[in-house]
Amino acid sequence: MPLQAIRIGSLGIAAIPFEVFTETGLEIKSRCPLADSFTIELANGSYGYLPTPQQHLLGGYETWLGTNKVEIEASTKIVERLMQMFAQLTD
Repeated sequence: MPLQAIRIGSLGIAAIPFEVFTETGLEIKSRCPLADSFTIELANGSYGYLPTPQQHLLGGYETWLGTNKVEIEASTKIVERLMQMFAQLTD
């Protein structure tokens, strides 16, 4: 799936093709090496919900097969990949 990390001055923008949970957006914001950041969801496609592993434990509509089309650890892997991408932008 397409992921993007964009830098405009000291602003970082993460673009993810999922409906992102608040926890994921806040983690990206807190870990981004740039001064400010935000996440754009449903960017470059729509692959359904992106629940966190913790949300999978709780269950709910967003974790059901069909509304969620990726593995349980997908949000963690996506955040890690975005952090690698942001690191390349700050070198």
